[in-house]
Amino acid sequence: MFAFAGALLLFIQFKNAKKAYVTNWVISSVLIGCATVLVALRDVLPKFLSYDLGNSLNIASYIYVYAACLSLLGQDIRFRLLAVYATIASAFFLVGLVLIAEHFALEFQPALVALGGVAFNLCTASPAFKFYKQRPTNLSLALAIVFLANSALWGVRLITILFYGVGFAHEGGVINAVTFTGLLALGIARYMFFVGVVAEIEREKKETLITENHFIKLTLANKKIEQTELQFLASLNALAKARDNETGNHIIRTQQYVFALAQRLRAQGHHLESLSDHSIDVLVRAAPLHDIGKIGIPDDILLKNGSLSEEEWAIMKTHTLIGESVLDVAEIERDGDSSVITKAIKIAGSHHERWDGTGYPTERAFSGGRGFGD
Repeated sequence: MFAFAGALLLFIQFKNAKKAYVTNWVISSVLIGCATVLVALRDVLPKFLSYDLGNSLNIASYIYVYAACLSLLGQDIRFRLLAVYATIASAFFLVGLVLIAEHFALEFQPALVALGGVAFNLCTASPAFKFYKQRPTNLSLALAIVFLANSALWGVRLITILFYGVGFAHEGGVINAVTFTGLLALGIARYMFFVGVVAEIEREKKETLITENHFIKLTLANKKIEQTELQFLASLNALAKARDNETGNHIIRTQQYVFALAQRLRAQGHHLESLSDHSIDVLVRAAPLHDIGKIGIPDDILLKNGSLSEEEWAIMKTHTLIGESVLDVAEIERDGDSSVITKAIKIAGSHHERWDGTGYPTERAFSGGRGFGD
């Protein structure tokens, strides 16, 4: 009943997983349940149908358990071919039991059953330990150890049959009682550890899907912000061009100067921490906004033909501070120094400063110079 109930619970719990290791374990549990029922009906059914066929089905269940562990390792399992292997193994074992009964002592049949338990559990322990190396968790280690413990217990039973005359399980005795109680406990533990391993795998997959989904949403949000920023920059660039008496080529030249200077500085080993490809791209995109502050300069000064008076020049120089203020109030999310807007604020406010401290609007060293201009 435990085998059938376990198979049903496993199927219901992981029916959406559609994994070979779950399917194989469910089939194995059903086969174990059928084998146990046949053996339990030994007083009703002929020995061939109860003991011989029952233990042969048990061998088939071992094949599916072994396949389940292989599929945990990621190996492709072909169910039709697996069914053929299980049928052949079961048939050979059935023939072996019949031949032993006909040509040897009947008491040696339990020895063959025990030998099968030793061999198949030992073989299954190998992929189970390989799976533990792939996923070193307590559950995967416990599952591998259970297979070894099963093999060892079947080995003990084999020795007691061959050397101490212990016979069929239904014949009773302390050794039989202890042995099969241990095998039952290990069978339950094997099932529980396998369910735990599968649950752990599915939980990690869900967490991975949640993380990937969050990453996709974050990427889309960033793209939306970037698109909004690009549209905002395009609008500001168009506004700057409309208020400037320079040609559009001026902006293109400025971008090319910025790119060439940044590349040369990086090639010479300067400011490597702040001149990555992305940082240079941000600088180039921010460069056209250096004169955005001219939108705040009156037309009679901005568009004047000829030289500016001292008063007019003082007003013209305020375009740096105006540009800095205009960009600083832009309601766009910024990511530190990586934002185009953040770089543009610095550029707009300081693009007329000189390396020696002169220029404007700061003019720390001395006044009188008009800066490098544009």
